[in-house]
Amino acid sequence: MKREVLLPTYFEKFSCVGAACEDTCCAGWKVQVDKKSFQKYRKVTSGSIANDLRMNITRERTDPSDNNYAKIKMDEDMNCAFLNEDKLCNIYIELGESYLCNTCTFYPRQMTEVENRVEKDLSVSCPEAARLILLNPEGIDFIFHEEQFDKKMPFTHVTVPNHFWDIRMFAIQILQSHYAPIESRLLVLGMFMEKMQATPQIEWAQKLPVYINEYEGILYRSEQLNLHTNLPSNLEMVNMTYILVQFQKDYELYNPRFGECITELKEGLQLLGDDTLQLSVALYNKYEQEYYKPFFEKNSHILENYLVNYLFKNTLPQNPSRFAKEYAQVLMCFLFLKATLIGMAGYNQTLSEEMVIKLIQSFTKTLENNAVFRDFMNKVLGD
Repeated sequence: MKREVLLPTYFEKFSCVGAACEDTCCAGWKVQVDKKSFQKYRKVTSGSIANDLRMNITRERTDPSDNNYAKIKMDEDMNCAFLNEDKLCNIYIELGESYLCNTCTFYPRQMTEVENRVEKDLSVSCPEAARLILLNPEGIDFIFHEEQFDKKMPFTHVTVPNHFWDIRMFAIQILQSHYAPIESRLLVLGMFMEKMQATPQIEWAQKLPVYINEYEGILYRSEQLNLHTNLPSNLEMVNMTYILVQFQKDYELYNPRFGECITELKEGLQLLGDDTLQLSVALYNKYEQEYYKPFFEKNSHILENYLVNYLFKNTLPQNPSRFAKEYAQVLMCFLFLKATLIGMAGYNQTLSEEMVIKLIQSFTKTLENNAVFRDFMNKVLGD
């Protein structure tokens, strides 16, 4: 069946680096197995891997589906049971590529069905994908083409509101408006999302062109309007780092790369409690001016690409009654990343592309699909 496909131009350039990857996708999170693959595994009765398949792949009992039918056991270090000492997959080695489950076949690729169109993207939770997406100074462009798909292709199905395409196109346009600082772009995006949520959907066709013109003007005048004064203060940003550090501690998050980033954040900003709060705020201000701002004045495309990819990959905005909350989650992720980078820069006395990639990739892998973290963010946002 032929379908129209929308995809970023980076998509076809991706190639897995396998065992050379610094953060294997075979560790640190749950690996779900689709029903078709599970049934294939049950039919394997010979070879050294047959018993391993039966012992280490179990049915998913909580809210199962055809795509989330079973799960692979992880060892005490959160490594997949089939990951060998050479960081290679024993299922692939013993049975071949056709026996990989959908998760392992497609990651970090994602395919989403939006109305009659298929969208393809990559997740920055993969280090190689993160480099490909984030380090492109030209930004993210999109193309259309037609592609043949099997009828049983495992798409993620997403329902979107009327005028979704125009709204998201303008949201991405805001984020890619280089004449305004990235923080101002985010703030204008939030204002636009709140205005859309407050407007009855029956009026969207009439009001949307007016709003687009209005918020283009606000964005163009963002410096004159001093929009940056609406950003959290340095004290509020330091308090946010305490929240992130405490969350990482309370839930014993497994990703070592993310743990290293949090350690550098704590030591860089001297996050030792109330007695050092004033010192932490002073250090935050110092390292923001010395390292963070100079680096991103030259490399603003990295944060822009992260935000554009986040919107596209998560099919946002999606729920008209929650536009403002969806935006607020994007903003919180951005602020967590900014504050952590400032702490890491202070610890290392520099800020580099490698440090930024390490944080964004490990933050995404550890927290973006973490249900506990999503619930935590909703509570912070007042749900």
